[in-house]
Amino acid sequence: MKNIQKVSILLTLLISFSNLFAQVSAEGISPAGILDSQIPNVEVVYPNGGEVFQVGDQVNIQWTAEDSSFGLSPVSIYFSSDNGESFEAIFSNITNESPNSWEIPNLATLEGLIRIVAIDSFGLAGNDTSDAVFKIDGPPVQPSGLAASLSDHVINLVWDSVGEGDMDKYHVYRSANSEVVITSENLIDSVFVPTTVYADSNVTHGATYYYVVTAVDSLGNESIASLEVSGTAYILQITAVSFQQRKDGSKYVDVSYSFVGNPDGTYTITPYYSIDDGSNWVVCSLILSGDSGSNIEPGSYSMVWDFGTELNDIYRSNALIKIAGSEDQVPE
Repeated sequence: MKNIQKVSILLTLLISFSNLFAQVSAEGISPAGILDSQIPNVEVVYPNGGEVFQVGDQVNIQWTAEDSSFGLSPVSIYFSSDNGESFEAIFSNITNESPNSWEIPNLATLEGLIRIVAIDSFGLAGNDTSDAVFKIDGPPVQPSGLAASLSDHVINLVWDSVGEGDMDKYHVYRSANSEVVITSENLIDSVFVPTTVYADSNVTHGATYYYVVTAVDSLGNESIASLEVSGTAYILQITAVSFQQRKDGSKYVDVSYSFVGNPDGTYTITPYYSIDDGSNWVVCSLILSGDSGSNIEPGSYSMVWDFGTELNDIYRSNALIKIAGSEDQVPE
């Protein structure tokens, strides 16, 4: 009987220890949530390469952006003018609603790109960039180096070349007043590249003219005007010629003449005679005194011709005297 009690006690102890070390387990399940490792799918639609825009144009930037976890303002738009070397934000944190209007900036470039960046609610970012560059065609740079020089009947202009790839021509403007205004009335001519010189021969002696030059590209964009230069035109003109034989039996002729030309230049003056109504002209070789030859400035002059010795015994009622002049010194 005692053995049975001992066995019973032992079993009771074993059961108690077994209960003491038994494993206890439990479960808890969360509400359904999102796991998203997919980056947004973004594509630039326009401009996507090859377009040409003018400064100030309104351009509709178009794109597609798809993601299951976008917030309200997931899109930012960036612009590069250096083929992607750098970008600047032009729109930040806008809605995913294409298109978006953009005014083309005053920044001429041959290497424009648009980049669309879309970021979802988990910070996952997708982006796309224009497949190729587009062009912003602003006006050419201001022409420089404009200078004016004078020659008979002409004011000569020269300027430095504008080194842009799409240059087409230069406009030359002239006015009788300083501060030349860029108008169609003042536009006197166009010079096509690569020429950078112009000769204005439509001038009046003694008149001062003012000039500027602009650069024009192949799309008609015109630069601001160059610095202004001026020139006072001169035209060699023999304005009066007369002769009179002396009445003292000397057989001398007094010749008078006047001429205008370059006030800073000198001229060579040569007298001629004709005894057949101007059909033939011969140089008066026996000039005794007066103003002929070289280094003569514009003005009024006289000379004495010994026609009796040069022509011997002669009578003509149709004799003529001609004065010819040519510039022999052009100031630098």
